[in-house]
Amino acid sequence: MTKIEQTQVLIAGGGPVGLLAAVCAARRGLDVIVFERSFRGTPRGHATLLHPSSMRLLAELGLAPLLLRSGQLIEQIELRVGSHPLALRLPFPAVIIAQAVFEEALLQVVRKEEIDLRAPSEVVAIAQREQHVEVRVARREQVQATALRDQRWELADSTLVHTQFVIGADGRTSHVMQSLGIRAASSPAERYAMFEVPSDHPPPPTLVISGKHSHFMSPLVDRRARYSFQLDPTAKATADLSLLATLLGEHAPQQEAPHELYWSAIVDFEPAIAEAFGKDRVWLAGDAAHTASPLGVHSMNRGLLEAWQLVEAMAAVSAGKLQLNALELLGKAQRRDWLATLTNDSCFELLARAPGWLSDHARQVVSALPASGLDLEDLLGQLGLTRRTPV
Repeated sequence: MTKIEQTQVLIAGGGPVGLLAAVCAARRGLDVIVFERSFRGTPRGHATLLHPSSMRLLAELGLAPLLLRSGQLIEQIELRVGSHPLALRLPFPAVIIAQAVFEEALLQVVRKEEIDLRAPSEVVAIAQREQHVEVRVARREQVQATALRDQRWELADSTLVHTQFVIGADGRTSHVMQSLGIRAASSPAERYAMFEVPSDHPPPPTLVISGKHSHFMSPLVDRRARYSFQLDPTAKATADLSLLATLLGEHAPQQEAPHELYWSAIVDFEPAIAEAFGKDRVWLAGDAAHTASPLGVHSMNRGLLEAWQLVEAMAAVSAGKLQLNALELLGKAQRRDWLATLTNDSCFELLARAPGWLSDHARQVVSALPASGLDLEDLLGQLGLTRRTPV
């Protein structure tokens, strides 16, 4: 007989967005289970940037002191388009931090709250009923495959979970999105060369717009620097010191070329957005719903806010304070906000005081600025730029 479990919120995905959703649900007094397909750890060199809105949210969870100690504080962004430098002051500090450190900080809270987190376990089927959702979860175990001690994952058992709500935070290849029959519209892939290097004089946080390409440079803790350069999508390149010296000469000639690499990679990103962010009792957050340029780290940061908003709405529905359609209204609002700033459907208006070059680069600038929501509106106001939300 199939084992059946009960919970109020089931979260697919144990990355930052899923972990934050779990903590928020537990703090709301909801029973929650997190299923993560694997915990392989975050690759070396994978840094992330926490927007001001994310830092405010994380401060409420008591994580701000740790993140501030472990990351690089950013209070101002230098924007350069050609020979036109412009300083933008963030309304609240942002932080650049290793994603592994960020995830471990969230995991510490998960353990403290005694949240049920299971890995490696994967959501494989979802069926929505009138009053609950039936979720089939497969647990896998690593077994020895050959005499050469190769390893593979095999199905160990499966569980049927009855839950009031599901949050799909299971990334770009979201099974939750697929189970809902939701498709994602993709834009042409973008290619980036990324480098982490030692630096006695790291650059200030700088966003450089060069033609159709965007680049971001920033300091890291421990006398390091991070460089991210957008390349032509068809560029055949190796992320070595020679390429870095060439890119610095083109886009940041004031920076001395380093003689050592801590980490480097050529990475392709495919911007995409789901045609809907969920249905009824099953909703998406973060990369499961949308992906974008890595420069502004919008997908994860908006995912953190989406997770908090979803949990707040789900708690209210569970308590009888809101109707179920409140989730649909929230999902539509979240999708509209994404479309308004980070897609080709973006509608921008320049005020009289806006620099002339901004008309050709508005969407590039907005997609790479490290801010969301009202903080992003503040930065746009400093630029003399406003946006219209698509209907």
